[in-house]
Amino acid sequence: MPNSRNLLIVGTGNVANALARRFSTTDHVVHIGSRDAGRGAKAADRRGIKGGLAADLVQHAEVVFIAVPFTALDDTLEALGSLEGKVVVDCTNPLTDDYMALTLGHTTSAGEVCQAKLPGVPVVKAFNAIFADVVDSDPTYGGIRPQVFLAGDDTEAKETVAELVRAINYDPVDSGAMLSARYLEPLAELIIQMAYVQGEGTRITPVILRSDA
Repeated sequence: MPNSRNLLIVGTGNVANALARRFSTTDHVVHIGSRDAGRGAKAADRRGIKGGLAADLVQHAEVVFIAVPFTALDDTLEALGSLEGKVVVDCTNPLTDDYMALTLGHTTSAGEVCQAKLPGVPVVKAFNAIFADVVDSDPTYGGIRPQVFLAGDDTEAKETVAELVRAINYDPVDSGAMLSARYLEPLAELIIQMAYVQGEGTRITPVILRSDA
């Protein structure tokens, strides 16, 4: 597996479990971790991969996915310790408890907050605007592949994440610098509104279509 990377997915919720399932079908080595070793191990067992305490697994990871509620970001990063030399993927959205609104916007974003907490570590915003149900159940869309929007200030780190997106047969869309997380997080809220308020369900997903003319 010459292109294999060590991936650590931090979290045990729907997003983390969906990412673990999809990436476990690739040549990449996938672990799932939590601040609670038992919860991490249980989530990993369901996916047939290894897991446990995230702080014990992080040293070998090349790419670390933060797939926890935004309110748990501080505690999660503190528990992980140094992330120097790794690419961090921020999957969080700053949502209210009922998911019906954002708690940040206009002048900052969860992605920018995450990057500020990790100076010197490349952070890429990704997988925040695609439902876990889409990633986990892999529905079809008439030949159109789901897209994963990326934002970040480090071009090489974004390409690393783009390669991972392609490995699960999705299309990466470079949305620009981390500043664009201010727009990707409202996009996530839009599809939440469409799924739950408009009744579209959680297998909808946004795509950018480019004209061939």
